[in-house]
Amino acid sequence: MPGTRRGQPEAMPAVVIQGPEAYAAVAGNTAFREVEDHPFYGGFGRLYYPAVTADAVADASITVLIDGAPALYVPGAIGEGQLAYNGMALRFFFAAGCDRSIREAAVDAAFRHIDAQAAAGRLQRAWVRDEAAAGVLGPIGMAALSRGAAISIQLNGWIDLSAGEAAQRRELRKSFRSLINWGKANMVLSYVNAANPDPSAFATLQAFHQKVAGRTTRTQASWDAMFAWVAGGGGELVLAHLPDGELVAATLVVDGRTEAYYATGVYDRERFEKPMAHWPLWNAIERARDRGLQRFDLGIIPLPGAASAKEEAIGYFKRGFAMSIIASAEWSWSARQARNGDQGG
Repeated sequence: MPGTRRGQPEAMPAVVIQGPEAYAAVAGNTAFREVEDHPFYGGFGRLYYPAVTADAVADASITVLIDGAPALYVPGAIGEGQLAYNGMALRFFFAAGCDRSIREAAVDAAFRHIDAQAAAGRLQRAWVRDEAAAGVLGPIGMAALSRGAAISIQLNGWIDLSAGEAAQRRELRKSFRSLINWGKANMVLSYVNAANPDPSAFATLQAFHQKVAGRTTRTQASWDAMFAWVAGGGGELVLAHLPDGELVAATLVVDGRTEAYYATGVYDRERFEKPMAHWPLWNAIERARDRGLQRFDLGIIPLPGAASAKEEAIGYFKRGFAMSIIASAEWSWSARQARNGDQGG
């Protein structure tokens, strides 16, 4: 392109809005409806993560305006010198329908903004997710590569709820079918949701979690945020008891606009000779479909050898339900590396 270096987008007027004002610039904009699809990035995330992080992070979200119109929104936060999104890689949300040149210009402006934050000493590392990195690198991958970023792969298990129950059953690990049937015959389920917003019932999850974990791992504010979300219609808690009334499993699902997420699963470890987890999760998946959700995110599936034995076992369990495994590239780089390196593409 005339006047540009190879691999660099042609200059377009770009303005970067940062911090809390970044979300305000796209809120209610139908071109950014995708932001609300997954609960992490939508309303649940805006409620839950401030309760979890308190003052440990600062809002570092970015909205890029190209020719005066929002083209890119990147929810993010800076904590302990790292720019990320509450323990996850940054995710880039482009305005629906914008063409490649707009995307390239918006990515260039966002990365230059990150460079400026690094140069000012506000961060040491950045971590971004590139969902379009399979095959030929796109604008995010090229911008990260030019900064000397290291790449890794994250796997997530997904269920296509719109495919219907029969299709979901076909994709189940064969051994899970009898385990689900055992749970259905031997467990009594109850729910906390908009129809039953019972705080005392939800509190049993908190107590059960502390008992199984052997310690308190979450703040009261985070539990309160989860209850407020499900009580307001954003998902539900499934509680599973044995016929004698003993609580043996709890599965929490939170909803976005179109996607549900398997947020928490707590199961009695002393009874793992019996399939305590299978029926509550399958029931939660069925009920998410009945609520009109389109996809169910089972969460991260660890790569072999990249996690603890416990985490790998959880990943194996999730794979038994998954209809598909989605691979996303994640790029991370040091700010010092970017300042000293070649950013010319």
